[in-house]
Amino acid sequence: KLWWFSQTHAENFGTYTRDGKIFLRDGEREQMVCNVSEIRLRGAHNVLNVLAVCALTGAAGIKPEAMREAIANFNGVAHRLEFVREVRGAKWYNDSIATAPERVIAEIHSFDEPLIVLLGGRDKKLPWGDLLKLLRDRQAKVFVFGEAGELIAKYAAQENLQVTKCNKMADALTAAARITQSGDVVLLSPGCTSFDEFKDFEERGRKFVEMVNQL
Repeated sequence: KLWWFSQTHAENFGTYTRDGKIFLRDGEREQMVCNVSEIRLRGAHNVLNVLAVCALTGAAGIKPEAMREAIANFNGVAHRLEFVREVRGAKWYNDSIATAPERVIAEIHSFDEPLIVLLGGRDKKLPWGDLLKLLRDRQAKVFVFGEAGELIAKYAAQENLQVTKCNKMADALTAAARITQSGDVVLLSPGCTSFDEFKDFEERGRKFVEMVNQL
């Protein structure tokens, strides 16, 4: 028996979305799993991931109620667009694993809210132009830090994007916290490795989470 998942149409066996909801079909029977808004992970790709998992678990006979509970309680993997907390109406996300500019571009497309982005660390000699143009067009507030901070600021100036230069990640976080407004998203998505200041991206992410939890 073949099970499908789709965001556009229903098959006899599988999962799909309709009117902002996820449904499971097992032959003739259609059951609602959850609202798409109940998925805590940001981005359309994560909706597809949930559809795929629901199709797999549906084929195994798992009930929609159990799927819904698991979806509502899953916060994602640490350091991968990880929601940390909301502070005075601003939502803080840890995406320390994003060590290349193209990865940051993908994450930015997960958000429609006003953005405050923290970039920096040790440069990997990858192109920055497309990311900086996107941040300019999104009117994002950008804080740069670490070894790559000066370089990113230079490239940003070429794209008519204003950035605030900071020494270390902690300085960028503190500066960003001063300007947040309700409805903002603050995103650590560095586009660089962490080796100028931290052992690895996990240590960088843990430090970010620790500081955000102290705000």
